[in-house]
Amino acid sequence: MLQKLYHTKTTDLISQFIGLNQEKGFTASDLSEFLKSNGVEVNKTTVYRNLEKMTEKGQLIKHKSMISDGFIYQSVEEEHHCEEHIHFQCCKCGSVIHLDDEKTSEYLKSISSELGVKIDLNLSSLNGICQKCRTQN
Repeated sequence: MLQKLYHTKTTDLISQFIGLNQEKGFTASDLSEFLKSNGVEVNKTTVYRNLEKMTEKGQLIKHKSMISDGFIYQSVEEEHHCEEHIHFQCCKCGSVIHLDDEKTSEYLKSISSELGVKIDLNLSSLNGICQKCRTQN
């Protein structure tokens, strides 16, 4: 049985918000505030349910936030295969950067091989301060 896709004002605004935040991470609270500022009052459960569905479908990646108790979400760009590389998360602004360069990939493969482990790259990230935040000081 095919699942129907529903387009509501809420789902359209969620898509719009994610499109506006392609280059940076966002929280469920950020999304809730955006919806509220656009005249849509939804409870937190609805926001989290939508974010979880999008994460399960591979449209978003979810990382434990280094700046709050929650999670940081980021849109998955088609050319990025997030299960194939690690990410960097800024502890100051929360932005998530794809570390898909060859050196990092080779390093992760060597660690996996040497230790005999399988690293779950979807759940892995390095943390620090991004270049943008470093230059703002």
